Amino acid sequence: MQYLLQRIPPAFGDAVSDQLIHRHMHSKAGDDCQVHWQLTLPAKDIAEAQALLQAEPAKQIMLAAQGYQIPEREDVEADFFVDPTNLQPLRKEVLQTAPLGKLRASVELMYAMLTQARTNVQETHAEWSPAELQSAQASCQQQFHASSTEAACDCYSRGLAEKYSARQVKYNRYLLTNPYAFATGNGEEFKRLDKTLQTSCGLSL
Repeated sequence: MQYLLQRIPPAFGDAVSDQLIHRHMHSKAGDDCQVHWQLTLPAKDIAEAQALLQAEPAKQIMLAAQGYQIPEREDVEADFFVDPTNLQPLRKEVLQTAPLGKLRASVELMYAMLTQARTNVQETHAEWSPAELQSAQASCQQQFHASSTEAACDCYSRGLAEKYSARQVKYNRYLLTNPYAFATGNGEEFKRLDKTLQTSCGLSL
């Protein structure tokens, strides 16, 4: 699972932490180095991703021509070989032409689309927990400077929390580090708010 968590946009990790994704792995009979891996994905996520893709027929055709497609059913699986010294997939197994590589590409495409779609401001969103606010303030204090960093970062974090859920902030920050995703126009509203809050709260890099 760590192999996917390190490569797939953050909506996937949140689905894992919410226990919406289930996995089952076992070695193939007679070969401890060959593994059968099955993921069970949320039907709701599959339906949402399919609706997003169907709304953009040109994009759907382009991705299909490049060999990309989102999962069509909840259970996706792959057989692959691991290195017995570290139990990591062999290099050839992660190529997009291999079963594990195809599984990763399919799930990655789906959760890339969901991460982008879920960045947008909504009329209602989950309130931040005290722990989430504290984490955002600590991150702010590491990133920015101010005459009173604690007060400025409290202002900044609460400003974000008025518009976005903590997960949406995480998704938008992911987009800012992903040139392709940001080029689609996703994240522009967050970027403007981020700059406005930095100025109004007295923060500087």
